[in-house]
Amino acid sequence: MKPLVSIILVSYNTAEHSLRALNSVQEQTQVAYEIIVVDNHSTDHSVELIRNSFPSIQLIESTKNLGFAGGVRLGVTQAQGTYLLLLNPDTLVLDGAIDQLLHFAEQYPHHGIWGGVTLNNDLSLNTQHAWSKPDFSSLLFSALGLSKLFSSSCLFNHANYGCWQRDTVKEVDILSGCFFLITRKVWDQLGGLDPTFFMYAEEADLCLRAKAQGYQPIVTPTARIIHHGGVSHSRFSGKQIKLLTGKVELINRHMSAWKQPIYKFLLWLYVFNKYLLHRLFKPKSEQTQEWQTVYQARSNWLKGYS
Repeated sequence: MKPLVSIILVSYNTAEHSLRALNSVQEQTQVAYEIIVVDNHSTDHSVELIRNSFPSIQLIESTKNLGFAGGVRLGVTQAQGTYLLLLNPDTLVLDGAIDQLLHFAEQYPHHGIWGGVTLNNDLSLNTQHAWSKPDFSSLLFSALGLSKLFSSSCLFNHANYGCWQRDTVKEVDILSGCFFLITRKVWDQLGGLDPTFFMYAEEADLCLRAKAQGYQPIVTPTARIIHHGGVSHSRFSGKQIKLLTGKVELINRHMSAWKQPIYKFLLWLYVFNKYLLHRLFKPKSEQTQEWQTVYQARSNWLKGYS
């Protein structure tokens, strides 16, 4: 029987997390599905562990690390489902979340892209599953620390929809790729994730391209997963540099030419302020060293990926 949804999980040195994620899919999902795991040339025995624990799933071994976008694209070449579900290895599916998300998609079929809500390990709300398109005020409030200080404010933290309690259906600009449902038809129409984005902001780019074509990303509160976040990164600075590179690439592609230097300056200011505050108040801490590494790499991440 043809699967309704192809679940694509990209693994990179996340063996134990991947096993738990796959277990949660099998335990919590009733709809017809297939699982495609793409291993991005892991060195932690992920391939052997996944193959031995889940012999029936499709396991694709890449000969090099393709990044998230590249790994997903490789997985999609083997997908048979009407829907594609991107699922991070550092997630746990709760309470039939995949079934809930597909039911929601069938209720709102014209949106083309659907997402759920993410939780932390203690089941508290994790707001990093949906955010708005970057603009001057959101970047400024972030650079000045106001979005963090007033995290529940829709004025100062509208980048993360601060006053939205995640208990209602909401149309958003961008959905996280950790739990990201899209029809195969829309994926093919848009060309999928752009592999230029090695990691981070690739789903933002896809969502913004989708909106330009009339597809509105939307979130349901009934589909909830746990998302640990960042388990494939051993260093804080490495993750931050990739995040910033992705954000700059997004600015290069989706913002007016006159806005680009302003928005990049605000990203620079965000990093400079983080580094300065840590240097002043925690001069010998490891985190200060990490922010120094990020700041010193500014000439690279301010170029984006292109």
